[in-house]
Amino acid sequence: MDCKKTVIDQQNSFIDRYTNQSDEILDFYEYKPGEQSEFERRAKLNSNGREKALSEVIHSYMSDLELTEAQLKNIENLRNGHKVIIGGQQAGLFTGPLYTFHKIISIIILANEQSEKLNTTVVPVFWIAGEDHDFDEVNHTFAYDRVSRQLNKVKYSTLEPPEKSVSQYQFDKELVMDALSDMFSAIGETNHSKAVKEMVTDAIEASDSWSDIFKVMTNEVFKEHGLLLIDASYSKLRKIEIPLFKEIIEKREEIDNAFRNTQDQFANVIKKRMILTDSNVHLFYDYNQKRQLLMYENEKYYLSKDTDVTFSKDELISVLEKHPERFSNNVVTRPLMEEYLFNTLSFIGGPSEIIYWGELKEVFKTLNIEMPIVTPRMRISYLTQESKKCIDTYELDLDNLLINGIKDDKDKFIREKASDEVLREIEEIKVVQSSFHQKLINQIGDNYQNRKLVEKNNQIHQHQYQYLIDRYLLNVERENEISMRHFEIVENTLHPHHGLQERVWNPIQLMNQFGITMFSPSTYPPLRYTFEHITLEL
Repeated sequence: MDCKKTVIDQQNSFIDRYTNQSDEILDFYEYKPGEQSEFERRAKLNSNGREKALSEVIHSYMSDLELTEAQLKNIENLRNGHKVIIGGQQAGLFTGPLYTFHKIISIIILANEQSEKLNTTVVPVFWIAGEDHDFDEVNHTFAYDRVSRQLNKVKYSTLEPPEKSVSQYQFDKELVMDALSDMFSAIGETNHSKAVKEMVTDAIEASDSWSDIFKVMTNEVFKEHGLLLIDASYSKLRKIEIPLFKEIIEKREEIDNAFRNTQDQFANVIKKRMILTDSNVHLFYDYNQKRQLLMYENEKYYLSKDTDVTFSKDELISVLEKHPERFSNNVVTRPLMEEYLFNTLSFIGGPSEIIYWGELKEVFKTLNIEMPIVTPRMRISYLTQESKKCIDTYELDLDNLLINGIKDDKDKFIREKASDEVLREIEEIKVVQSSFHQKLINQIGDNYQNRKLVEKNNQIHQHQYQYLIDRYLLNVERENEISMRHFEIVENTLHPHHGLQERVWNPIQLMNQFGITMFSPSTYPPLRYTFEHITLEL
């Protein structure tokens, strides 16, 4: 694979300001991104003392997988207090959009680089956000149909979506297999299809819960890299988490105030708020087969749905000590729990995650946990030979396509094929028409009804002339159907749904075309960490 780097101008976006180390942004973080001296400073922190228990939990969680020597070594490294590079994501259908894999790739690359630079092993860890219960976010993916040149939505359809965390959801295997069939109906059969289908089918058959499919597939793809996995909702993890859960309950008011105040300050700088929550406890509680927010009012804790269920603080802590599996974090406390558990060198996140970590700076301080280095994940697109041929044929600019899509190039092509004289004549008529109506208005004077009549008449004529232009250009477009197909191919591969490829395409699409080992160390190119956008030519 050939590699090309692109600096995407995101019009003073948050990530640009963050990676360029804007002082007003960095005030909300503990470390500067991308500075080796910051990695060296962070690496000097003492271990938290929980690494032995945590390594045993992770080993237990991964015990049903076929672990590589690299993974077993990293479990031991974790046990011995080695720092980690960590990031996480929800368990999407068939692993979800490509950016999930790119987050994992980012974790692996940064761990390898820092292992080399710090002369000590840094462990790559992926945190599966199995606590989440918003099933609509993970029950679908997209498949690009190369025949119709359309993006098809592939969905796991059920009339009974879960109200509890996805890690507890026992899915219908037949329905997931139906979704897999829909996926391959769209992407088509290749020489690699059999192997890819077997991998996914094996994952489905080996899994009992929704996030297990993600776990098995992700491990199969990245095990040779030594990647460790942990599900945030894994029951054995809860025993280690009890002390922090207790402190969150004890410091409920301080945590909520710290969050609200920091978010207000950050919003003044970036003009947006990322975390939207009504909770003032920032924990969930499993009750009656539902994952419910804990709320606090009038000296009582109560549930967001079963509001008649209440606890005193002492009662809630008593339940926590006996049944920690009933508790889970919300978006405010999840990063805190992650840092409480792991000896983190750097957290890898997407743009939204990095913003909401900034909203939590004072919450970290309230719980005496230091925020780690927060590093933006790498952004990657894949340029197929089919797309490259189209780009070369029409002499298109790849960087511009990644940023803006194909529309401007397509419109320019159509206008070049159209008659300049025809378009000029129509535009001249529009000007003449407007001038004529303006003269009428001047002659009419102050008669309001007649002025409105002339203005309306002009609008009708202008609309008709614009309709003439649009229909004429549409006919030119239809006359160049083959070229329009080529533009469609480029748009749906590099800028689908008006955004980056990695936000829409599924990894299965690429593995089906280029092989099940596409993301393995032997096949994937040895990239260096960068904040620039990478395009890999396949």
